[in-house]
Amino acid sequence: MGPSLRKHLAYLLGDGGAHVDFDTAIARFPAAQRGARIAGAPHTAWQLLEHLRIAQWDILEFSRNPAHVSPEFPDGYWPRTDSPPSARAWNESVRAFRRDLRAMIRLVS
Repeated sequence: MGPSLRKHLAYLLGDGGAHVDFDTAIARFPAAQRGARIAGAPHTAWQLLEHLRIAQWDILEFSRNPAHVSPEFPDGYWPRTDSPPSARAWNESVRAFRRDLRAMIRLVS
C-alpha cells in the first residue's frame, strides 16, 4: 500500500469527510435514549454502538492476526439486548471503539 493511500485511509478513519464525527455523535447522548426504539429505525443507539465496536474490532484483529476467528455472521456482530446493561457498559463500548480506531489508524499509517 502506497503512502498516499495510507494517508487517505488514516484521514477517512479519522472522520475525514463525515457529516458528524463519532465523538460529536455520542457527546451528551441521553442515557435514557440509549436503548430506545425510534419509529422507523431498526436498531437502538446501543445496538448501533456495539455493532460498530464489534465490526471494527473484527476488522482490526483480522488485519493483525492471521489466526483470528471472526464472530458468527450476522448474530455475532450485534448485542443481544436493546439497551446497555449499565452506564459502565456504554462507556466501555465507547472506550473500546476509540481504542481500536486509534489502533487501526496506526496500522494503516
